[in-house]
Amino acid sequence: MMKTIALIYPKIFFEDNYPCSWIPFSILSIGSSLPKDKYDVCLFDENCTERETIFERLSNKDILMAGISIMTGGGQIGNALEISEIMRCEHPEAKIVFGGPHVNVLPEQTLENALVDYAVCGMGQESIPALAECIESGKPVDDIPGIYYKKDRTVVCPSKERACVSTLTPYDFSLIDPKMYIKFDSTISDKTLNYIASQGCPYGCGFCYECSYGRKYYNMRSEFVKRDIALYAEELGVGGIKFYDADFFVNSAVCGEIISALSEYDLRWAASIHPNDVLRNQTGASNALLNSISKSNCTRLLMGMESGSNRILNEVINKKTKAEDYLLIAKSIAEYGIIGSYTFMVGFPGETDDEIDRTFELIQQLHELDAMIETKVHIYLPYPGTPLFKQSVALGYKSPECLEDWSKYNYYKSITPWTDVQMEKKILKYTYMIDKNKRRDV
Repeated sequence: MMKTIALIYPKIFFEDNYPCSWIPFSILSIGSSLPKDKYDVCLFDENCTERETIFERLSNKDILMAGISIMTGGGQIGNALEISEIMRCEHPEAKIVFGGPHVNVLPEQTLENALVDYAVCGMGQESIPALAECIESGKPVDDIPGIYYKKDRTVVCPSKERACVSTLTPYDFSLIDPKMYIKFDSTISDKTLNYIASQGCPYGCGFCYECSYGRKYYNMRSEFVKRDIALYAEELGVGGIKFYDADFFVNSAVCGEIISALSEYDLRWAASIHPNDVLRNQTGASNALLNSISKSNCTRLLMGMESGSNRILNEVINKKTKAEDYLLIAKSIAEYGIIGSYTFMVGFPGETDDEIDRTFELIQQLHELDAMIETKVHIYLPYPGTPLFKQSVALGYKSPECLEDWSKYNYYKSITPWTDVQMEKKILKYTYMIDKNKRRDV
């Protein structure tokens, strides 16, 4: 019997006004890199498939390895541990491998949990297939970059090199049913599907977990992205694509080719953009980048503005932007008929009440532009592996010390000593989302 590799994306508890799950590219990218002639590769998304059903489908299989992807927060770690317990009980010979953003920054702590056999630090598209081969053959895994394991109950990582890739693996959509993930998006299309064309970010914002990847950037070759755009439009009947790249516009050449393909199929789309992507293309009243993408049915741009205080932007989070530029940016985006969706954060370490008020004032000024925009405010939460994490600990934040404790981490709530429930309530007043082309408070 062919050995099975099960890749599982545990359930996430989304906030009440966003009960929406998308294609889990974290496990799809790994599954796409595994040789199908050698392994029976099975993908499961607990957001779409009941846990009981997952294990029913695995009941008669000879499981070599169960790869589980986890991020910090959203309850995913707790669900991953529950799944691992069942896997250990029902398939005791299967090796349990944890990967994902949380493991990337805390591999040793992750592996200290008795349920975890291996932890993957970094990109897994090349290291996971190599690990599977070693597990099956009994060969040592010491030469595989980014693989942590236990030896005599001690965490070992012979290769200190982080697992990485030269380019992203093309997606094998036969491993999932993408139609399950087609969703209504009020600012894109009633048939919207997500996509990731690149990973990583060259910027170094102090609060962002992307820093843990060493500011490296990986992109999918444009020929494969264009192939998938054709699949979305022709076979799946998708009307819009939501790109979940950290910054869609890093590689201008690849970006241009993707935009051309989107225009060919008349697809509406949205993506994330850094403020400096807009500024460096601004010439007087015109903007070459915004002009180009507005003609290609780009309906929304998501931008992290973060703060209305220049001290916070540059001395605290290293945003490399100025608050006074944000109104110009928003005005330019609106003039090209694109919805600006702007995110902010308050409660940074050492942030004053006056600096928080400047952020709220900026949000009010943005809405006074009389543009159809979205704004959303988050409370700063310390993420492990980020530059602000140690500073937060120094100011009194008590960090979870084991995987079980991280399972209680809630990124929608105040968890630092300098923020509170009152701040949670106040930020809701400055959150505006667009629903059916009308502004509404959330």
